[in-house]
Amino acid sequence: MFHRHGVPRSRIEFLAEVPFLQGVPKKELARIDSHIDEVHFSAGRTLTTQGAGADEVFIVADGVAEVRVGEEVVGETSVGELIGEIGVLKHVPRTATVIAKTPMHLLVINPRELDWLFDDPKLAERVQQNLERHLGGPQAEG
Repeated sequence: MFHRHGVPRSRIEFLAEVPFLQGVPKKELARIDSHIDEVHFSAGRTLTTQGAGADEVFIVADGVAEVRVGEEVVGETSVGELIGEIGVLKHVPRTATVIAKTPMHLLVINPRELDWLFDDPKLAERVQQNLERHLGGPQAEG
């Protein structure tokens, strides 16, 4: 399913390497994994539209997407990166338009499935630290 140097990995091993989820215990990753759907998008397909409602979070399992704010390209996604988390977690409209540059394999998490991550204070702190690190990256500059 997921490969690193040609070696298949489980989704839980993959999730453990997603920056947003680093440090989350495997038991919790397994719980997250049970609520994930997988989707494939062809190149050129719009994943999110700036200003639209935020209905889900994508985790890039394979492929590259272009991130645009207005008409300006502000970055590209990479494997393990989240798409759409700002709108979902902050309850605001999408902050960017994201368009697949290559065929993409994405993991999809419904926002209701993320709420419980913040119920446990230790887990919530760990996830919040990872989120702040993530939001401090290139996307926050746009």
